[in-house]
Amino acid sequence: MPTAPFHAAAHFRRLWPALLLSLGACAERAPASAPHPIAEPAAMTATPHLEQHFSGPELALAEAAAAGRGDEVRRLVSEERADPNAVSPGGLPLLAWPILHGNADGVAALLDAGADPNRAVPALGTVMVWAAKAERPELLRALLDHGGDANAQDLDRQPLTRVAALAGRWDNVRLLIEHGADIDAPAHGRPGDTVLAYYSRGQFDKAHWLLERGADPGHRLDAAADPERIGAQPVVENVYWWPVDAGKFPQLAQWQQHCQALLAERGLSLPREPAHLRRLRAAQSGGSAAPAVDARAESERRERELRERLPQR
Repeated sequence: MPTAPFHAAAHFRRLWPALLLSLGACAERAPASAPHPIAEPAAMTATPHLEQHFSGPELALAEAAAAGRGDEVRRLVSEERADPNAVSPGGLPLLAWPILHGNADGVAALLDAGADPNRAVPALGTVMVWAAKAERPELLRALLDHGGDANAQDLDRQPLTRVAALAGRWDNVRLLIEHGADIDAPAHGRPGDTVLAYYSRGQFDKAHWLLERGADPGHRLDAAADPERIGAQPVVENVYWWPVDAGKFPQLAQWQQHCQALLAERGLSLPREPAHLRRLRAAQSGGSAAPAVDARAESERRERELRERLPQR
C-alpha cells in the first residue's frame, strides 16, 4: 500500500526554487517546435502543471508516481509502454515529480521500472541533488539502493554531503556516507572544505560521528589572507576553541569534549586560540567565557587528583 506523502505541499514548496531554476534552464534549451513548451518561471504557480512537460502515457505515469500509486506505475510501464526515463522537451526528468512531491513509494516504483537514478537535470546536476535536499531520507535511500551515485556533485562542485548539510538534512548526510560517499570530499574543489569542517563549527555531535568514521581533521591551510594563518588546522582549532555555553547546552559541550578526546588520541592537542575564535567568544559572552579544555590534559589532571585522594598503602 502506498505511503501517504509526508507534508507533501510543504516539501514541494521547499524544493520549488530549485525546480524553477531548472525549468528556467530548460526553457532556454527547449526547441521552438517542442509540442509541450516549458512555461517561463515567472509564470509558474505554486504547483506544477504536468501537462506542460509531459503528455500521453508519460503524463499519466508522472501523476501516478507523484501520488505513490505503485501498481499504476507498473501497469503504465508494462501495458502502456510509458517511459520511466522520459524527459520534458527541455530535459527535466519524469523522476523529478515524485521526488519533488516527497513520495518515496513513487520514486521506488519508477526506479524499479528502470528509471535512471543519476539522470541529469539542467542547472542542477542530477536528480540526486534534489534527493540530498529532501526532507524524507527514504527518497535518497531509494535512489542510492538503485545505483544512485553518492559521490555526485551539483553544478557548483559541491558534493552531495555538503548539499545535504546546507539543507539541514543530517540524516541524508549519514545515508550518503553509509552508501560510500567520500567523507572528506571538498566543496568547490577547495582542500579541507569538508562536511567535518562545516560541522566542526559548533555541531559537535555530528562532528564526532564523522570523526569516528575516519573523517580527517588534520588539514592545514596552505594559503590565507593573513600569512600567520598558513599552516593552521581549522578543524582542530574549532574542536578545541569554538565557544559553547555549557550552561545552556550541556550535551553539546560534552560532545565537544568527546571530539577533543578523539583528536587527542590522534596526537592533535590544544593549539593556540586563533584570533577569530577569540573575537567570537568575546562577542558571545562579553569576554568572560572560559577557554576550551584540552581533553587529555583535563583527564590527566583528574587522574592526579584521584590518586592524591586515595589512601596510601
